[in-house]
Amino acid sequence: MVKRVFALHEVARTTSTQDVARNAARSGAAEGFCCLAAEQTAGRGRLGRSWVAPPGTAMLASVLLRTPEVAAPGVPFAAGLSLRDAVAETTGVEAQLKWPNDVLIGGRKLAGILVELCSGAPAGAGVAVIAGAGVNLTVREFPDGIDGVSLHAVTDTVPAPRALLEAWLRHLDARVTALELNGLPGLLGDWRRYAAGLGAAVSVRTPSGVIEGTAVDVRDDGALLIAGRAGVTPVLAGDVQLVQTYPHTVRMHQG
Repeated sequence: MVKRVFALHEVARTTSTQDVARNAARSGAAEGFCCLAAEQTAGRGRLGRSWVAPPGTAMLASVLLRTPEVAAPGVPFAAGLSLRDAVAETTGVEAQLKWPNDVLIGGRKLAGILVELCSGAPAGAGVAVIAGAGVNLTVREFPDGIDGVSLHAVTDTVPAPRALLEAWLRHLDARVTALELNGLPGLLGDWRRYAAGLGAAVSVRTPSGVIEGTAVDVRDDGALLIAGRAGVTPVLAGDVQLVQTYPHTVRMHQG
């Protein structure tokens, strides 16, 4: 398959890189449109949460993908894996993934990813998917209640936002291509390899309420399987809190 061509648009300040990419998609932009911002004034995460980072301290980017509809549900996993790969490549730090795609170091959140479908795909171009990422690079303090970590605190090798973005896009192209060829089950082996929380007690906030139990696995459609008193419950959308306490250690990449 032909590699995707990414068209980078850098801005100093915007409400959200997701908004920029969404507007581009609706205007008929080609796959690969990407916005990188130094500052977001209204960045957002899953379930309506905000993403806050002081200006110039994070990689804040969103990219437009156009993929077959059957592959779209797997893009969150591909995006998380590829960002984990990019962090390892550029810093030597081996991070973990919390379902479906939060990037953790020592149990603390390094990066969040938001994947959204949007209208605006030309006929025959597939589904328009916006994948956005926020990665803490040199964030000195986090708001109360946020157990975050910044790359500068765990490694002397902190990449520039553009360098990290370029690595993410390269890995994202490879992961999404594999997803389109082999389906989500073809990615889940690697995802489980880096998963944080499988086999551990979790609390999951979903649109319909909180589910507590043990995260036992991920189903082939991406659902997180929670074993509790009522049996095994599949969760397709939600925010996972790990009940297990992880030591704040970093495993370094070899090679």
